[in-house]
Amino acid sequence: MAKAELQEIGLMKIEFGEFIEVISGEGDGISKGSQLAIGINALSLKGENIDASMAMGDASVSATVIDEGLATLEVSVTLRTDDGAFVRASWSGRAYLGEGLVATAPTFRTADDRYKWLNRVQAVGAGEEDIAAGKLVYRLYDVKLISEPELLQG
Repeated sequence: MAKAELQEIGLMKIEFGEFIEVISGEGDGISKGSQLAIGINALSLKGENIDASMAMGDASVSATVIDEGLATLEVSVTLRTDDGAFVRASWSGRAYLGEGLVATAPTFRTADDRYKWLNRVQAVGAGEEDIAAGKLVYRLYDVKLISEPELLQG
């Protein structure tokens, strides 16, 4: 058994591009069953140990409305750090549409020695979105696991 503590990684800011309804939902407009492809015009991640932005136009964002006011998210993007390293970021999550809140679970991959610490990170993100303004801001946290071997006894 283990417990977890959250350690802040930094702030991720996203500027949305075009929203395309790929599959129509059950009702008028964006409704249950709608599947969306969402463009990203800009993305940055800034924290104590990382300063990165979107490396190229490869961001893939898919959103599926699974219930009124609730959507699932699948996102992947390549980041470039201010010192030239490339990092692949991917995450799933939930968007609480009526509340403007978003929860995500990002992971990262890189071969650059300076950022290999990211390969071990299971992050969680807590965000707020303003769809009309085309903006989303996440606060990202590393989930630090703490062993509790005594819980296995008995």
